[in-house]
Amino acid sequence: MALPPRVFWALEDLAVRWGCAPADIVGWATEGIIEIVTSIGLVQCCGTEPLVGLVVVCAEDIMPLFRRNRSDPGACMVRRIRPPLSETWKIITDPAQGAPIRMDDLLVTAGSAQRFEDEYDPLHRVHVSPGRSSRHDWEGMLQALMIRLFERGLPESQAELVAEGQEWFVANAKDGSVPDESQIRRKLSPIWRALKRPL
Repeated sequence: MALPPRVFWALEDLAVRWGCAPADIVGWATEGIIEIVTSIGLVQCCGTEPLVGLVVVCAEDIMPLFRRNRSDPGACMVRRIRPPLSETWKIITDPAQGAPIRMDDLLVTAGSAQRFEDEYDPLHRVHVSPGRSSRHDWEGMLQALMIRLFERGLPESQAELVAEGQEWFVANAKDGSVPDESQIRRKLSPIWRALKRPL
């Protein structure tokens, strides 16, 4: 029996997966592109019931952990948190100094990481050296789909568009190599969203 799906990524593990620095992910969190979470002990916040467990941390508060000249990998104090699914930051009032957070405490939910990967495709950035081409002809597939969209309009669903992209690879891959459905979906999801966006 297979293990259940992953629930969290440690921030440092996710940075390795995406080929970036942990500080890059924190930077994206300051822009609201991704959320960083942690689990805290019981704290009291101004004007609310006590909070405990999984909370979103404010990226600006944890930036001291990622200073290049930081020799001590200790904790920093976090004063602002918010419950998952909430848009309102809560100020920790007890303990007065806030909650200590270490780099190892920082997590990204698997759902948040998947949404980021669907949008920005960090797993399949093509690093092409001079004279070497990508394994898959993404440009050819995209050209074929653009012609299809021009001639016949949008299909009913993104799944149909992805299936057509996969069919193109099956018919045109010179070495028989066809990217899996998730790879094609990551390539086409931003295009689909842009095409479906109201004018």
